[in-house]
Amino acid sequence: MIYAFSPEGVACLAAVLAADPLLAFDIDGTLAPIVERPDEARLPDDVQNCLVQLAQRFDVAIITGRSIDDARRMLSFTPRYLIGNHGAEGLPGWRERSAGFERIVRAWQQTLAACGALATAGVALENKRYSLSLHYRRAPNPAAAHDAIRGCLQRIDPEPRIILGKAVVNLLPLDAPDKGDALRTLIEETRCSSVLYVGDDDTDETVFGLRLPSVLTVRVEPAADSAAALYLRDQREVFTLMQHIARERPRAVAARPEP
Repeated sequence: MIYAFSPEGVACLAAVLAADPLLAFDIDGTLAPIVERPDEARLPDDVQNCLVQLAQRFDVAIITGRSIDDARRMLSFTPRYLIGNHGAEGLPGWRERSAGFERIVRAWQQTLAACGALATAGVALENKRYSLSLHYRRAPNPAAAHDAIRGCLQRIDPEPRIILGKAVVNLLPLDAPDKGDALRTLIEETRCSSVLYVGDDDTDETVFGLRLPSVLTVRVEPAADSAAALYLRDQREVFTLMQHIARERPRAVAARPEP
């Protein structure tokens, strides 16, 4: 991985910005700091304001594990694309299939709500309509909480697709799209020539792992096993990156050849 603000990283950013990219962002751990309670997460005002500015110059996509309604309450603007539930909600052409995901998730919730080991271990169950999240950030013993989750998952049917996050286990129907699938669909939908994607954890590795030449990926916090091309040192540098993009935009426009 290359540091985004190293000379090589800045050159990579300049190349993608010159191609008028789709800007795509995750929310938690990327636009918003991770907090103890997911419902208390907020985008810092400077990030929010900069996003509004960027949305006036670029097509912006938000691709998040949150539900669309939950994500929308956190945003002071309407992005061109808002994709929720890791890709299972809001994706063009997927509405009818999403209804099937909802039925599966409802059955999972009923089974897991009856699994007393989760509550005993301090695991919070979040139904996001098209996916489930089991949070254990506030559990007194995270290892015991993770064991309880593993045990209870053996009871649910059909088998879920499991995507790990930061102190959270996400459950998706096996045939539901993930963030990587969502981005591929948006590329086809928009016919954009390039994409800049910023995310922060394992749920974003489905995008990082695409390794498409037209997609420049940036991970918040370096990870030795990540497939992202660039990295930021921490979540606070996301705002620095957004400022850099805003400054570079006039140069990118000026560099474009006349039609």
